[in-house]
Amino acid sequence: MKTVEKIELLLAYINNIVEKIVVNCAWLMLFAITLLNIVQVFFRYVLNNALSWSEEASLWMMVWISFIIIPVAYRKGLNISMMLFRDMLGRNRMEYIIRCLFHLIVILIAVICLYQSWIMFTAGRRIELPALEISKAWVYAIMPPAWILLMLAAVEKFFADVTGIIDPRRVRQAEDRNSSQPGSEEVRV
Repeated sequence: MKTVEKIELLLAYINNIVEKIVVNCAWLMLFAITLLNIVQVFFRYVLNNALSWSEEASLWMMVWISFIIIPVAYRKGLNISMMLFRDMLGRNRMEYIIRCLFHLIVILIAVICLYQSWIMFTAGRRIELPALEISKAWVYAIMPPAWILLMLAAVEKFFADVTGIIDPRRVRQAEDRNSSQPGSEEVRV
């Protein structure tokens, strides 16, 4: 039990650091996209000279934002889920067993996506974005690290749910305390 908790705490520590970095990078890129679009409007309608590269750069940053936020959304439970089945299970060990299976499925999918994204990254080195004049591999470069970070988040959640299998009451009480804190609203579908 202590070993599982130590692994979970170590992964939580790593994922907290990663989350801060990733969220700040996403905000910076979102701010850059906004500024870039304002500049593009100014150039197009005031100076009558549209920037040829602004749309490609915005698209590139949107792809990066989407991928770097995946592990954060998964870790915080902000992805779309159906709570009906979980609520039917009640607060028992079976819920944690099923959650562990889902985390393992997510890890498997992330491994497959990591492999495929590496293929895309290496193939993208041969393609050049016409307006930015850079390799398309730069667009795909975020995908492998994003899948690795998703695996880290899923492993952390897996160990948390293994703890739930061992002692469901204690873990459920901790989850209830965390969900009652501001900013931890759960979206139900």
